Amino acid sequence: MIVESFFYSASQMFLGLLIHPYRSMQLLVRNKLLLPFAFYPIMILGVVLFLLNVVDLLGLFYQQSFLFSFLVQWLLFYCFYWQLILIYLFFRFYLALS
Repeated sequence: MIVESFFYSASQMFLGLLIHPYRSMQLLVRNKLLLPFAFYPIMILGVVLFLLNVVDLLGLFYQQSFLFSFLVQWLLFYCFYWQLILIYLFFRFYLALS
């Protein structure tokens, strides 16, 4: 029950940061306990890079398929800029609320 509750709240926070990052980041800055959820894009980047380097079939497919490599690069690019936006919003709300 506790594990399900954690995954539910983590998925809600993920969707909140994805769909409306302004409101969700404001909630994260107010609740200091939830602040590690702001690093979702870095976690996604780490998982994608880990899978490309460790799983040989994905690494091989990445090198041979233009469409797959384009989608992976687009995902990495999107996560990088998503993390920059979250960092900007964090500093903005941190300075405004303190």
